[in-house]
Amino acid sequence: MAEQFSDITNKLENFIREKNVEAEHMLRTGFWLCELDPAADEVMYAAAICHDIERCFPLRDGEVKPLKTGDDKNDGEYLVWHGQRSAEFTEKLLQEFGFADADAIARIKTLIAEHSLGGAPERDLMMDADSISLLENNAPLFIKSGKDKEKLRQKFESEFARLSSEKAKKLAEPFYDMATEMINRL
Repeated sequence: MAEQFSDITNKLENFIREKNVEAEHMLRTGFWLCELDPAADEVMYAAAICHDIERCFPLRDGEVKPLKTGDDKNDGEYLVWHGQRSAEFTEKLLQEFGFADADAIARIKTLIAEHSLGGAPERDLMMDADSISLLENNAPLFIKSGKDKEKLRQKFESEFARLSSEKAKKLAEPFYDMATEMINRL
């Protein structure tokens, strides 16, 4: 499976680079997953890089995106929708790319659908990698885009606070400090 999976992950990475404005965040989530757990397998890596892939696809006719405030505590409906939609599109891409391992696809879909939930080892790892990458890649973009300073401060504090391990906090701390400093200079 490793050789076939390597080809599939290359196709997924290329698709993300071509289609998504947040490609760096998605790909770096895979990088941080491997930094947090060097034993993470290909399934987890594929899930990590595809965790936000639904953003590559427009809403379908009649599809309604739930309200997103930016505060995970208040965004439960959006987070479930986002995770399930990303899982669905990832499955379609995997099948389109010729990947047919039903067990691996099911695990990838579950990891993606639950990537914002935490509370179990693999979910915590996905959530931590996502948060580190957000602080590293998205925080500077959010700040430069002129988003509300206090809402951003709360978002970054929330992302840092939800990290589940000391290792993740240590890796995220420089990015969190940089984002906080950028906000303070505004």
